[in-house]
Amino acid sequence: MRRTVTLTGLDVSIGITSDQEVRTDLRRLDRILGNLLLNAHRHGAGPVELHVDGRRITVRDHGPGYPDDLLQHGPQRFRTNAPERGHGLGLTIATGHTRVIGATLTFTNHPAGGALATLTLPPD
Repeated sequence: MRRTVTLTGLDVSIGITSDQEVRTDLRRLDRILGNLLLNAHRHGAGPVELHVDGRRITVRDHGPGYPDDLLQHGPQRFRTNAPERGHGLGLTIATGHTRVIGATLTFTNHPAGGALATLTLPPD
């Protein structure tokens, strides 16, 4: 299933391969996904895609991808590559919330282009 929705002014294409009930802190999950989607819109390019496959949720954009230093060292608040392209605080917040709920969050670049964040929720 795939559909495009507008979430607080951001167009997001949502796809679901399989759904699974997960017990987690919904407030923190909302903050993680909100930061990932906002980052994709601010620093990437559309279309922005959110995909759910069981416990694994990915957010992909079609922009230039994550910078090398983010891929090597992870997000660091207030660290920027250029004055107009910060990448630290939102992704750092998402990473912190991820740790608190016992999930994992990885950052890669998609082989076909764009940034790809993968959130894997823990088993119950």
